[in-house]
Amino acid sequence: MRIQIAVGILACCAGLAACTAAAPKGPNTTVTTPNVGKPPPPSSVDAALAHAPFTPYVLLGTSNNDGLAPQESSYALAGACMTAAGFLNAASDVPMGFRISPGLGISMQWGQWGYLGVAQAEQSGFRLVPGAGLNELGIDGPGLAESQPNVSQAEQTALGKCGTIVMNFTDAQGRGSLAGIQALANDIGTDVQHDPAVKNATKAWSACMSRNGFSYTDPGSVFRAAMQDMYGNVHGGISPGTPISASANQVQIAMATADANCTQTTDLAGIYFAVQTSYEQQLVDANQQALTAAVRKYRAAYRKELQDLAALLRTAKAVPFPGGKVRAGQHTPTGRPTPSR
Repeated sequence: MRIQIAVGILACCAGLAACTAAAPKGPNTTVTTPNVGKPPPPSSVDAALAHAPFTPYVLLGTSNNDGLAPQESSYALAGACMTAAGFLNAASDVPMGFRISPGLGISMQWGQWGYLGVAQAEQSGFRLVPGAGLNELGIDGPGLAESQPNVSQAEQTALGKCGTIVMNFTDAQGRGSLAGIQALANDIGTDVQHDPAVKNATKAWSACMSRNGFSYTDPGSVFRAAMQDMYGNVHGGISPGTPISASANQVQIAMATADANCTQTTDLAGIYFAVQTSYEQQLVDANQQALTAAVRKYRAAYRKELQDLAALLRTAKAVPFPGGKVRAGQHTPTGRPTPSR
């Protein structure tokens, strides 16, 4: 899955830096429907995304490991903020938020497209498994400030202030330097969703799921249902720390196993990732100048934010964040990705 904030298409000069008079008024969204045939599925979601042309752009500001802006993520900013406040190695306790877009983003051991191999689905199903996703973000562990009784009041205040600073920066970049990238991510997701090959494979997948006793029109609905059943709360979000009952675990493993089998027999994963890669490459090629400008603008904003941290800490309000609650598409505490596929 890839991180994104859902926005509409913005005009080039509003969303990306360094527009010229000859530049298009907005992102170039013209694409040609690819003819991918029946490609073999990738060995893993990681392998598919590692070579996807849009991955570095969509991870900009999210992953510490992004080659376009290494160590310039929201998580790295949280660490720098806590250091400026006098507390080292406390970034994982800063309440932060990410938004995940369908089909574009941080890969996990679990996900809506089924497992590329049934064994893992049979073992863990859709359960949240710590590891690859957080590591991709540069986050070395979970940790909620609310669950650590030894944190002093001064550090609690710093955590709240840094959470506010990071989210203000993230939101500002979502409306500014990253807006065009996020718009293109939306376009890619829409192109993939409406691609004839993907639609046909999804219909075949749905029929396969029905034969296995599960009535769903698309893989995302299976994933959302499983997450809600396991981690749901009365407010409509999910609480990842919620204990999973034996019956709920049995049901979600059955759903994940059926998803994995149907994804393989219909070649949905192979078709989906091949189609997505084609659309990504087309839009990256068509918007390369604007994408390069967006990276430059983001990095300049990040450097300025670092320089302003001391002043921001003096004026920021320590707004409390809900502990452990995750609502799809909204702020996620402690940098945990929101499973909203």
